[in-house]
Amino acid sequence: MAKGLPEAFSGALGRRFEFLRRLGEGGMAEVFLARDRFHEREVALKIVRASPSAAGERKQLEHLWLNEMRLAGRLKHPYILEVYEAGTEDGNSFLVMEYLPGGTLAPYTSPGALLPPSRVADIVFKVSHALEYANSQGLLHRDVKPANVLLAADGTPKISDFGAAYLLGEEHTQVIGVGTLAFMPPEHFEGAEPSVQHDIYATGVMAYNLLSGGYPHKAVTQAELINEKLGGKPVPLASRRQGLPPALVAAVGLAIHRDRGKRFATWQAFREALAQAFPDLIAQSATVSESARFEVLRRIPFFAAFSETQVWEAVRIGEQRAFDSGTEVIAEGSGDTTLYVVESGDLEVVNRGVRLGRIPTGEAFGEIAFVEGTERLRCASVRTVTPTTVIAYSAEALRQATGALQAAFGRAIVKLLVRRLIHSNDRYVTAIRTKNVAR
Repeated sequence: MAKGLPEAFSGALGRRFEFLRRLGEGGMAEVFLARDRFHEREVALKIVRASPSAAGERKQLEHLWLNEMRLAGRLKHPYILEVYEAGTEDGNSFLVMEYLPGGTLAPYTSPGALLPPSRVADIVFKVSHALEYANSQGLLHRDVKPANVLLAADGTPKISDFGAAYLLGEEHTQVIGVGTLAFMPPEHFEGAEPSVQHDIYATGVMAYNLLSGGYPHKAVTQAELINEKLGGKPVPLASRRQGLPPALVAAVGLAIHRDRGKRFATWQAFREALAQAFPDLIAQSATVSESARFEVLRRIPFFAAFSETQVWEAVRIGEQRAFDSGTEVIAEGSGDTTLYVVESGDLEVVNRGVRLGRIPTGEAFGEIAFVEGTERLRCASVRTVTPTTVIAYSAEALRQATGALQAAFGRAIVKLLVRRLIHSNDRYVTAIRTKNVAR
């Protein structure tokens, strides 16, 4: 075995995976950066190790590892770390996961290295979507914390480590006493059955930690912390970090509320409260977060049938553009190849000076380029009647989109064209009847 090479790479794993460096280790496994020679990509390789722990603890660790292996490949979401495969080679059980070079959020919980509040809100918003998706698959994460959220090269957050997950509706025995104490809800210590509010509480504590560099309670020992959770009051977030939008402070406060009747009962309610803070956060940061854009797009009729994942992708590839009234967005005879969705405002379609129709908020225009390709010249002009904001999708951006998103756009455009055809037919029938009556 080469000097410095982990023992696990000396056999079959070493023939497939090239060891690059150690990324970290936990109670039951080590994680390495490796090159998958078969798929020709860098991966995070998690390898379980023999545990010297006591029998009871070893059994629990083995259960958590089996949890991860059972869930491998089951969760597909843009904000969940992808697990490519699970297996065993030469007695070594392993997981092959996507490698995210940004590391975890743990370094950003230090008071001197805090992220901007808008960034924290954006991360928490996206993580809540991922956890809601996991819940829809019958899972509770139960170990939400900054160390279990990883960052891609572009800053995209992804929740990881579902070893402690609680499988709703499962009849076999599950490990109950798992998680990280600071992020456990009060009801955990009262013997309550795990619920979605468990993960909402932990996510609220994570938000508090990322925003302030501290935790909601002052306790030092484990016993004191449990007592504070059960009967004490959290330290107000606003006292830990000045200048946070009141709506953000309120959302975090309700997420970590001691009383489950006052705590958010659903992820949607949590996100809606977070969204209330977006206008103030945008004003502070001078940037529009992806989460704020997601909230806008999902309320636009054109995107009504898009899945959550498809809306997130549409957010990332679209470009928001604003126009004053009387502005020509598309010129007749031009080679414009952009598909536009109206976020707000009102436009009209004009051909040789004759008004052909209007395009209200929520509809799309420029769809012919999407349907017929990029060589057809525009046969009419489109100009704004009122100040208008649109989301522009270039032909190139749509060509590079996933097949699922392209199909979603195609279905939405077909529905749009059918509605326009029905409307035109109704107008034609009305005109004929009017003409016959006049005779």
